[in-house]
Amino acid sequence: MYPVHKNETGSFQELARTNDVKFGQLSHLVISPGCWRGNHYHTRKEEWFCCLHGKCELKLTNINTKVSRSIILDDSSREFVKVDPFENHIITNTGSEKDCELLIIISEEYDEKDADTFKPQDL
Repeated sequence: MYPVHKNETGSFQELARTNDVKFGQLSHLVISPGCWRGNHYHTRKEEWFCCLHGKCELKLTNINTKVSRSIILDDSSREFVKVDPFENHIITNTGSEKDCELLIIISEEYDEKDADTFKPQDL
């Protein structure tokens, strides 16, 4: 999405700007090798996932249209992938030896009384 700027001291890359995301919560997710997280959708929340370390597959299925897509995220191209409301999402660490670490921006703060998190039905 945004270019990586490199020189002899290292690199710098913008990941997101104000107009890219609605900010409510910033989270860090670690998934062990061969494991998965998620398998749910939201009706209001938008989420943006960025792989900081390792490699994973993000499988998305719109629960209304049943349209699916699969995206490979890894630490070589740190881009945010947006997950829209009503997109069921499952993230699997496809690496065999190291944890996968993801940065997640969520459009609203988590509220235990109104979590907006639902399991898929017959996907």
